Amino acid sequence: MTDFADFKSQIMEWINRQDFSDVLVTSFVRMAESKLNQELRVAQMIRSVDGLIASRCAPLPPDWLAMDLVRIANDNGADGFLTARYKARDEFFNQRDTKTALFYTLVGTQIYFGGTPDPVDGTEFKLVYYGEVPVFSDTQQSWVYTKQPNLYLSAALMHAYLHAVGEEQSAAGAKTLAEDMIHKLNAAHLGAKASGSRVTTPRRRSFG
Repeated sequence: MTDFADFKSQIMEWINRQDFSDVLVTSFVRMAESKLNQELRVAQMIRSVDGLIASRCAPLPPDWLAMDLVRIANDNGADGFLTARYKARDEFFNQRDTKTALFYTLVGTQIYFGGTPDPVDGTEFKLVYYGEVPVFSDTQQSWVYTKQPNLYLSAALMHAYLHAVGEEQSAAGAKTLAEDMIHKLNAAHLGAKASGSRVTTPRRRSFG
C-alpha cells in the first residue's frame, strides 16, 4: 500500500470537487508526471546503465529523458573508460572514422558511437542519464510525493483546475507555482553538481 490514495484525496479536497471520478483524478496525476518528465532535472532522476556497442549503436534506456554523461571503454582512461562528447548528427556522420573516436550522437531512441567497435567482443560503454519520474500508483511509491509534495500537488492541480469550469485563474496560479519550483530545483541541482569544485578567479591581463 502506498500514499497514492491520500494524494488523490488531497487533489479533490483542494479543488472541492468530490464528484470527480477516481479515473479522472488519476489522469491529473499522470498529466503532472508528464510535465515533470518534460521540465524537471534533479539528482533523484539520475540513472546509470552499462552496455555494449556491437554495431556502432545501441538503444537508449526506455525511461531515458536527457543525457548527463557518456563514457566509452578506452585503455587510456584511469579506470578503463574515457568521456565521449556529443556531436550534432550532420557533423557526426561526416566525421572520418577512427578506432578511438570519442564522440556520440542521438537518432530517435538510438545512441550512435564514433569509432570502430571491437568486432569480436564489442565495446563497453557507460551512460549516466536523467530517467522518468516514477508512475505513482497503489503499488509504487514516488520520491516526488515524498521529497517535493508541493510541486507534485501544484502540477496536478493545474490540470484539475483546467478541467473545472470557471477555475482558469486558479489553474494559471498552480501552473506558475509549479514552474517556479521546477526552475529553482533545476538551478539548485546544477549548483550542487559543481559545489565540490574549487572556486578560481580568472587571471586579468595587465596592459601597463
